[in-house]
Amino acid sequence: MANSLNAKDPVYLKLLDTFSALYEKNGVDYNHLRLIVETKILMDGREPNLIMQNGKDKEEKNAFFSSLIWYVIISSFVIGALFVSDSLIVQYTIYFGYLFVMLLSTTIASFSSILLDTKDQVLIGTKPVSGQTLSAAKATHVFVYLFSLTLALGGPVMVASYFINGFIVGLLVTLLTIVFSFWTLLFTLVIYATILKKFDGEKLKNIISYSQIGLSIFTILGYQLVGQLFNLIDFSIVYQPKIWHLPLFPLWFAAPLGLVQEGWNGYYLFYTVLFITATTLFFFYYKKSSVQLEQNIQKLTNQNENLKEHTYWMNQTKTILCSTPTEKAYYQFTWKIIQNEREFKTRVYPPLAVSFILPLFFSFNSLSSGMNLTDIRNQGFPYAVYITLFMVPQLVASLSYSSSYKGAWIFQMSPVNTNGLFVRGAGKAVWMRLIVPFYLTLSVFLVFLYGWDDLAIVLNGFLATTVVFFGYLKRSMKSYPFSKKFTAADANKGFMPILVLFFITGLVGLTNFLFDRFLPFGSWIMTFLLLISMFHYLFGKHNLFHFTQD
Repeated sequence: MANSLNAKDPVYLKLLDTFSALYEKNGVDYNHLRLIVETKILMDGREPNLIMQNGKDKEEKNAFFSSLIWYVIISSFVIGALFVSDSLIVQYTIYFGYLFVMLLSTTIASFSSILLDTKDQVLIGTKPVSGQTLSAAKATHVFVYLFSLTLALGGPVMVASYFINGFIVGLLVTLLTIVFSFWTLLFTLVIYATILKKFDGEKLKNIISYSQIGLSIFTILGYQLVGQLFNLIDFSIVYQPKIWHLPLFPLWFAAPLGLVQEGWNGYYLFYTVLFITATTLFFFYYKKSSVQLEQNIQKLTNQNENLKEHTYWMNQTKTILCSTPTEKAYYQFTWKIIQNEREFKTRVYPPLAVSFILPLFFSFNSLSSGMNLTDIRNQGFPYAVYITLFMVPQLVASLSYSSSYKGAWIFQMSPVNTNGLFVRGAGKAVWMRLIVPFYLTLSVFLVFLYGWDDLAIVLNGFLATTVVFFGYLKRSMKSYPFSKKFTAADANKGFMPILVLFFITGLVGLTNFLFDRFLPFGSWIMTFLLLISMFHYLFGKHNLFHFTQD
């Protein structure tokens, strides 16, 4: 029997209570689930503070829900582009494609650590709580955030649909949007359940990491393919069904709307059947596997790898980049965290993969549309390398969190304040281990495509990313690296910086373009200026990165 409604209960608990019978019908103890979810979300709003600062506790506030207003504002601008076409199948395929990218990328980067948390089985699984209830509580915990994000992203479009396309379409879009958020969670859970069932040990951890990277690339490529579905005929955007469109999930969810507008259509009916069937199969597969899923997650605790204490590359770069023994120690410490901590890889590697694939995809997409390399260069496509600046907020934000955050007390208790050295040493380790190899690989592809003439533009992309990375690190790092526990409430912390980087990226790219067009050796002049800034951050005074905790 569900708890009686309390006026002070959060909205999400009141909504959950309306589905208590459905949980009970599927073998879940709803009272246990409700308590677990309520406690987890309450704890998400509490920032662990091992040593109280200034004798005050910080106000308990869930930053995730507070940041949703920005998603509403951004999504409001989508409306204008969405309703350019009169075709509902065009409008809502683009809409669900947008949702698919945002929801799945957020689930992978921010919520995977919750779905794959190994501590719940130890802390809660030993109590009289069934495995099915524990698994459902974990999924519901994530779904509360995912559903809130869905409402923020889709709310403006849903409201506009009622006014522009009528009540029936608006109601159908609302229902499909709700189902879509549920479907995205099930899709992720099914993939993880399948992988956890098939693999074991350290190989399992590697497969999980690879699958997250693969899903991120699949998400972006899938959205780009959505743009290839439609043709411009007589100044109207129309959809012409083809067999290769079948795997594109957003089209499945838009198909019922196509049936409403156009009537009987075999393709739309088949897409609708696919979405209903897939959602049903995902649900029953997860229901059947939920208990086993929680048990299989414990495989991730197996420690059967031989960790390398030192590597030649780390030792050499440490000597070159770090000037003091203390900074070298922090550099090496961060290098090992990056190398060994699964949660860090989960948060960082998918955005890195997306940043890598986007410039290449834009280039190859242009080639497939009939343009040659000369046309691509003349239209400024080499400047797409600046898209990689968007990975900076995720890289910097990830430096704050660790699964072993409780060990940070040793830094806070140190009688010598070396936090500036720590932040700079950690930043150098991330730069050398992630950003440098990333750009080296990307540069090979871009120079191969565009030739040596655009080497300066590619190099400036690397230098600009380096300068922005260290500049943002200096501005935003207000605590010791790896001193915080990552919670679902932290999922949106990189969103506002990304909005700011839209302007920074455009400004840097435009500056490079103007230098190149109007100054002799303009791009190389910009290279020189960026090099000076980079060396300032790498080898300047470490007090640049000194912080005072709030």
